[in-house]
Order: sequence, then structure tokens, then C-alpha cells
Amino acid sequence: MRVPPKLTDLVPVQTLERLRSLFKAVTGVPIVFTDGQGMAITKVDDPLCYCATLVRVESEGMLCLRRAKWDTPEPEVERAIKGESAGGKPIHHRCLGGFQDTAVPIVVEGQTLGFAVFARSLPEPPDPARFRQLALAGGMSPETGEEVAEHSLVMSSGKIAQIGDFLQVITGLVASAAYDSLRAQQVLELEGLRDDLIHMIVHDLRTPLTSIIGSLHTIVETKYDPDIINEFVPLALGNSDTLLGMVNTLLDINKMESGDMEMEITPVDFSRLAAEAVSQVKGLAFERRQELSVDIDPNCPVIQADEDKLRRVVVNLLGNAVKFTQDGGHVSLSAACDGDGLTFSVSDDGPGIPQQYHEKIFEKFGHVEAQRQGAKPSTGLGLTFCKMVAEAHGGRIWLTSEPGQGSTFSLFIPLKAKAISRTPKAKRNDEGTRRL
Repeated sequence: MRVPPKLTDLVPVQTLERLRSLFKAVTGVPIVFTDGQGMAITKVDDPLCYCATLVRVESEGMLCLRRAKWDTPEPEVERAIKGESAGGKPIHHRCLGGFQDTAVPIVVEGQTLGFAVFARSLPEPPDPARFRQLALAGGMSPETGEEVAEHSLVMSSGKIAQIGDFLQVITGLVASAAYDSLRAQQVLELEGLRDDLIHMIVHDLRTPLTSIIGSLHTIVETKYDPDIINEFVPLALGNSDTLLGMVNTLLDINKMESGDMEMEITPVDFSRLAAEAVSQVKGLAFERRQELSVDIDPNCPVIQADEDKLRRVVVNLLGNAVKFTQDGGHVSLSAACDGDGLTFSVSDDGPGIPQQYHEKIFEKFGHVEAQRQGAKPSTGLGLTFCKMVAEAHGGRIWLTSEPGQGSTFSLFIPLKAKAISRTPKAKRNDEGTRRL
């Protein structure tokens, strides 16, 4: 889950300060902007004008009479802050002193990034004697109670409603500016990830292509020596298959994203499919002196699946395991069935994958972000393809791994595929709303 951005990362504090000053100049009512937890992020002219339930100021301590037994925010206000604010509704609070407090949330993409709080008010002039008593009950001096009473604003309920409406307009503008800033940041981030992904794809494509060209040049330079042909043609063909597989993966991901992927569902014997997949990677495992074991439940029934795409998933997971496991390591493929479907797993004793990447690596840009954090470079599009194929069958894929403990990728496929032959493209209704 992404950490919500800070309001001050999207809207400059200077802008919020300017709005705060203009609002007070126009209405005569002081306000303060806070973050999503109620911590003041703009200047607090007079702390006694604000309720400590809604505004917190570290340098000022308590903002009102609420000390000792009143030191914990009221549960109903806490619920309102967590609930009503998510819908953009103003939060109204009436404290023991009779003050009306209002906080208007600033909501961006469903996240409450901050609040605009306007000063506490009373419907009629305060009774100084009553506030002296409240101060004593709160463990404070009577003079403090009088000071709080002096800083109160006397406004009718109609005036309070008008001020609240005006402040909602202000917070709406702030939220709109924050949204635009957030979208601009996201676009720049995606463009950067896209450029990095393209660079990584080109790098991955260039490796087998260079090997193919090198093999052909060697054959030509040796004047088609039969021994050289026997050695380098299989090498060139193997790299050609690798190159074609990468291109097909790119095309299939694009088709799945656009809804153009055809799913050819047929009866599939997973034991036979697994044997074919293992045969494609056992040569690389042999070169790296890795043990490649297979344990398929012989009692698994035939499943309904797209055989070609499922085989490519198994090959991809096995290939990744071999690639990222040290020489002399161990890679295994296992499968078991229950009444719902078939679950197969590819395990290795490689370096493992940190928890924060367990979801990201299945995303198109997930490996790019991982590489930026120092992980091994890889486009990771094969895992994106695996996830899409699993979901197209009505199944799912997940990872179990810890650094230094190896990794296990598991994929569940229902016995009866829930996939349809063609995923419908997104359409638009008459109002222009995107509909699946």
C-alpha cells in the first residue's frame, strides 16, 4: 500500500498561509490548515482560538481548557474525523465550554490530506464566571478561563454556516490544486518508469540478438565448417526462441491489457505439460550444475486451461528460478490438486525477495522500482504475464519468500476454467463514464 502524500508536498505552505491570511482579512475569522492528523501546518495566530481535539500545535501545548480529565479526544469526534472526513463532509464539534468548532477536510483521491479549521464560536456572549469554573475543574487558573472567554467569537448559527460554506470553497480549491500536483507527479514518475522499462527491455532483447548475430558471423567466417555449424546453429536457434518468447510476452501483455487476448480453453494434462516445460529449461539448469526436481501428484485430473499460455507460465517461473539461483543450487516444480483446482509451485534456494516487493514484482513496472532499490536488473514482464494468465483462468498467483530463504511462486488454476474466450473491451456509456 502506498503511503498517502503530504499536503505540503502538493501545495506550498506559502500558498496555504496566503489563503489563511486572506480568509481572515475578508471574514474576520481566523483559520488554520492542518495535516491529516490535525497537526498545524500553517501559522497559529492565537492557540486559544482552536480546539485541541481538532488542531494540535507541538510548540504551544494545549490549545484550550482540556487538561487532566478532558485530555483525551472525544470518541464521537474521533469517529467523525475517520469517517465523515473521508467523504469530504465538514466535522462539527461542540465542546464542554459550549464552543462550536468546525473542521473542513481536504480530500484528494479518497485520502484526507488535511483540514481547514475555523475558530471556535459561541451563539451568545460567554459568561466569564462559568469559564472560571471550567478552568478550575480542568486544573488551571481562573484567569486562564477568562482569557479563553475573551478569545471566543460570537456568531449566529447562520453566520457559522456561511463561514463553513465559504471555507468549503477554499478547501475545494486546495484539494483541486493538490490533485493536479499529484497527477503531475504521477505522470512524471510513470514516464520515468516507462523509460527505464524500455531501456531494460532493449537490454534483454539485445542479449539473445547479439548471440544470434555472433553465431551466424562465426559460421560465415569459418566458411560454413560443419563442426562449427553443428555447434553454433543450435545456439542461435535457442537464442532465437528466447527472443521470440520475449516479443510474444510483450505482445500478449498488450493484448490482455486492451482486452484482445483470445483464451483457447481445452482439456490439459498438467503432468505432460510440466514435463514439456522442464525439458525447455533443464539444459540451462545443467549448465549451472543445479538440481531440478519434479513432484507432480499423479492423481490430478485433467484441467480446463489454455495449454500454450499455461506452459509458458511454467517455463517462465522455472527459468526465473534457474536464473536467480546460484550455481549448484536447487529448483523444484510441484503440483497438487483438491476439489477446487490445481496448485503448482516453483521453488528455489536462491537469495529470496524482500517482503515489500512481493506484490510489486507482478506489476509491469514492479521490477523497475525494485532495480532502483538495488535489486537485480530484469524487466519482470514475464511475471506480469504469469499474473494475467492466472487471472484470465479465474485463478491467482502469489509469492512466499524471505531474504536468504529462497522463493516459492505458487499459482492456482480452477479445474473448470472461469475464463471466457475473449475479454470484452471497456466501453463507454452515454454519459461518457468508462464501463467494463
